[in-house]
Amino acid sequence: MILCAALLTAMLTMKNRTGQEVTPGHAVFSTLSGSSIFVKVSGEVRHPGIYVVPANASAERAVTDAEKLRPKGVSVAAPSATKPLTNGAAVVVGSRSDGSQLISVGRMTVEECIVMGIPLDIRELEEDDLAHVPGIGPALAGRIVQYRQSHGGKLALSDLMDVEGIGEKKYERIVPYFTRRDNLR
Repeated sequence: MILCAALLTAMLTMKNRTGQEVTPGHAVFSTLSGSSIFVKVSGEVRHPGIYVVPANASAERAVTDAEKLRPKGVSVAAPSATKPLTNGAAVVVGSRSDGSQLISVGRMTVEECIVMGIPLDIRELEEDDLAHVPGIGPALAGRIVQYRQSHGGKLALSDLMDVEGIGEKKYERIVPYFTRRDNLR
């Protein structure tokens, strides 16, 4: 939690790197419309951080905002980087032995998503990740994963009420952290 608080404080106190006015399109906590997403960019870039980019933007678009350290170098995209980005994506720029840059895409940590208000997908989280969600903890996370596995790897938010240790109050406390896709088992 201390790391999350430090991350939040750093983002709120950051100044625009170009010395110009901060435009709403690049403000960390600007109001997101359905056409904007949060993307974390790290690795060999001048300005690692969390950026607001258009929904379905490419990894290359997000890296352009963060400025590659070697802009003239050849970039090679990993297969994960060729798909449109989704909210909570984490783009990493690295170097290959031949000097080219490799751009790959993963996911922000659960903690980062919670701080940024990005909904989590309960169908994809592992036990360790679930344990970081406020109100769940390690024991309950284990029961959730066990329930999901015993039901063919499928779990909808409404199924949480069937997990031992989750009553109505607990359910109401944890459900806001997750994406509501009950019909997409």
